Amino acid sequence: MAWDIYLFRFVNDWAGKFGGLDALGVFAAVFLLPLLVFLLLPAAFTIKRIKETHWYEMPLHALLAALLAYVARSGLGALIGRARPFVTLPDVQLLIPTDHLYNSLPSGHAALSFALAYVVWKHDRDWGIAFFMLAAVVAVSRVFVGVHYPVDVLAGAVVGILAGWIVGWFEGREWRKMERALRTR
Repeated sequence: MAWDIYLFRFVNDWAGKFGGLDALGVFAAVFLLPLLVFLLLPAAFTIKRIKETHWYEMPLHALLAALLAYVARSGLGALIGRARPFVTLPDVQLLIPTDHLYNSLPSGHAALSFALAYVVWKHDRDWGIAFFMLAAVVAVSRVFVGVHYPVDVLAGAVVGILAGWIVGWFEGREWRKMERALRTR
């Protein structure tokens, strides 16, 4: 996949040239995902959420989707076994310390951030758009700092969105049955 390496080089070659851009890239690659998890609380407690009976469902669904995305990412990573770019390519600008033993495809950070974004988007479009934009920044920053190829973060995004969709499907199908069963007792 020559285009994948070309895109990686295009993004990663910006690293190490501007201190402010490097700091922003490192922040986004390392700290933006935990910030997204933290932002689940304000998203859950917006006026719309407080008026709903089950305001806690969105953060619960988001965390379940993130867990599912992490498990799927780990399984796929073990099956595919793609090495990280700084292991296989010369002259990679590596801005963060990363263990090369973890597989590169799919990106765990992208999978988790897109899982959170999808679930938030399903519950509230305005917050969801903001979460998707931040998830995209997480994904691009992982390429920028030299730890993932573009295909890795794209695959991670797909894994995360599928995990969010599966949680939503299960919730719509199974949890409503359980709720009805509990009301009849």
